[in-house]
Amino acid sequence: MPTPPLAYAFQPHEEIKDGLVRVLGEISARGQILTRPSREPTGELIHEGRLLIKRTRALLWFARPALGLAAHTRAREQLRKAAGLLADQRDLSVTRATLERLARKASKPRDRAALAQVFRSLVRDSTAGGATEKALRQMLQKAMKILRQSADEIKRSTAARAAWPSPCERLAEAFRGMRRAGKEARRTGKNADFHEWRKKAKRLLYQLELTQADPGRRMARAMKRVAKLQNNLGDYHDCVVVEDRLRQVVPLSSSARRVLRLLKKRKARLRKKACTIARRMPPP
Repeated sequence: MPTPPLAYAFQPHEEIKDGLVRVLGEISARGQILTRPSREPTGELIHEGRLLIKRTRALLWFARPALGLAAHTRAREQLRKAAGLLADQRDLSVTRATLERLARKASKPRDRAALAQVFRSLVRDSTAGGATEKALRQMLQKAMKILRQSADEIKRSTAARAAWPSPCERLAEAFRGMRRAGKEARRTGKNADFHEWRKKAKRLLYQLELTQADPGRRMARAMKRVAKLQNNLGDYHDCVVVEDRLRQVVPLSSSARRVLRLLKKRKARLRKKACTIARRMPPP
């Protein structure tokens, strides 16, 4: 697991309030940089922009006890709007990566042929008729503007607050939320519940990265396990995204049905792996 940037973590010498304001400032500054003219691929810039939005959501959740209800609601809705602007490009990237991964592991010629046909219909055609580079850059600029406005909203709303949550208490709450979501997902087996589990695992990971700038051996091990679980659940959700895109094509071709079966098998493997990781995960 890559070490998170120290700029996005509370430092031992900081008061929680000061650390929150500083990290929000670092995220805002990075968001501004992403909107400048650059030779970096737009897809990579959008991916980093989405990560900045997620980190800001994690900060918002951490600071919730010190925020007024109205300010929290406004910031949450604005961050959701920013994420929505980049969602289509994210889904297209996920579809491409998932189909390419399945193709690399496919041993049967008929499976490879089916994946190639579906790839052409879902990815190449979507890319040809999708948003231009200019339009994607504009969406990123709009999303990052909303991100910066949300960060300013959070900073203003917490400026006069005297009571701040304990990092230990917030970590414990994030872990309990992740564990409850995991139990529900394992009980129902529903895609929506596995997605909720993934979101709670990611939230826990970001809380760990936020509050553990210099983790000890035990904490570092816990962070690696949470990251592994979150990545696994992310791969599961990526399969669901591709399934949903495939099922929008009516009528389904024989290639599409074959790819759906491959996705179902991959989901079963990922589900089993996630459950194994969860059983072996102690509280951080």
